[in-house]
Amino acid sequence: MLKYFYPKLHNSIFQTIIQKILDSKFLILLIGFLALLSNLFSLEIIVLYIYLVIIIIGVLFSDDLLCLLPIACCGYYTFSRKNNPLAIDKTSVFLEESVIIHLIIIFSITAVFAITRLVFEIITKEEKRKLPKLTWGFLALGFSYILGGLLTKYYDGRTAFFGLVQILSLSFCYFFFYFTIDFKKVKKTYFAFLVTVISLILLFEVLGMLYYAGFFASNGNFSRSLLYTGWGINNNVAACICMSLPAPFYYVTTKRQGWLYLIFCNILLITLISVQSRNGILFGILIFLICFIASIIKSSNFNRINLILTQIFFLVIYALIILEFNELLIQKFSSIISAGLNDSGRFKIYIDGLKQFLNNPIFGNGFYECLAGRWGNTEIGDFLPSRYHNTYVQILASCGIFSLAAYIFHRIQTIKLITKNFSVEKFFMFMILFGLIITSILDCHFFNFGPGFLYSTILLLLEINCLRKENFK
Repeated sequence: MLKYFYPKLHNSIFQTIIQKILDSKFLILLIGFLALLSNLFSLEIIVLYIYLVIIIIGVLFSDDLLCLLPIACCGYYTFSRKNNPLAIDKTSVFLEESVIIHLIIIFSITAVFAITRLVFEIITKEEKRKLPKLTWGFLALGFSYILGGLLTKYYDGRTAFFGLVQILSLSFCYFFFYFTIDFKKVKKTYFAFLVTVISLILLFEVLGMLYYAGFFASNGNFSRSLLYTGWGINNNVAACICMSLPAPFYYVTTKRQGWLYLIFCNILLITLISVQSRNGILFGILIFLICFIASIIKSSNFNRINLILTQIFFLVIYALIILEFNELLIQKFSSIISAGLNDSGRFKIYIDGLKQFLNNPIFGNGFYECLAGRWGNTEIGDFLPSRYHNTYVQILASCGIFSLAAYIFHRIQTIKLITKNFSVEKFFMFMILFGLIITSILDCHFFNFGPGFLYSTILLLLEINCLRKENFK
């Protein structure tokens, strides 16, 4: 942006070096590494200030803001188990007034710089004055969220504001980066590298989560209720792994040494299983199988043989581990084994949600009325309400038929985006979205902030992929 006002910066050594760093894969790795450090060692405030410095440099000196997309996607994983504000011990630094002031400073400065650059891009670049393809679907869904509970006694500014927060988390990356990214700079493999980095973050964060929960040190039966991190419980972690799993499979399919990436995919699958989320395990294995079959179909003959042999090797390893460590595995996974196929009260929650939907079928009862069901761990007055553990029940109960129609319209638009100029890249981007959609059948991940940021990012990259086919050949 500064180059516009100070043309001498164009060919300066300083500007050239800064631009190369901002455009490099190293920056994505650095941002991911910072998120991991923060999560494992509770360095949130330090890391958030480093992110702020990167944001300021990017806004002022970069040709576009692609360099900031990794912060939007990785920032969610920055928060540590120790500083989880919802933890029972209430020792989180985010409950301290001084730390809240730091957060206000960080997010206020970020907002000022981001909005300034957004306005600058729209004013100075005519091509940025066109609306993206999914605009009307997101607008319809957003209005339905904000109007959730309308015409009932439950509708107030609080539930309308929460609806606004929900749609912003689901669409922010899509709209903000649509207007601030130079599409020609986005390589078709960008999504795979970014999400594979996220999968690496998740792998090591799960190891940290298992360590802090005493999984490796405990004797006797282990409870999966101890598995949580600063940004979610084990179910949330499992959903994020399901979303990230297709990215390395893209390399399995397209690289000559695809079997090496298949090893990583299997390690990621083991990581997913260790999180002990039944929902995650069920759908994670399904995603793994679909991606593996797709890789076999699309790979060269040479790579196909190596992939089959590698997976057979891992199947043998899995069988040997189960046979050799049967008793230990039963102890470590005792809580998930004892749960079996128990619905954990979900069917009752679904019935409660449908009853509430029938009370106000047009606009639902708002996001906070679900507390009337007397389930969930939240208290009256909490910003985050209890959930219905199902996307469609949540939509109907909270926002009614109007919202379900908006969701269907949005989903039709996304399907059109995916199927147009279909390619290998688009298939694996679709599988990332599929990971969120399918795990949200039995949980509430579609309404969680972190998955929403990645969801909107992938939709943007899908649209850029379409534009590349049309204009960038």
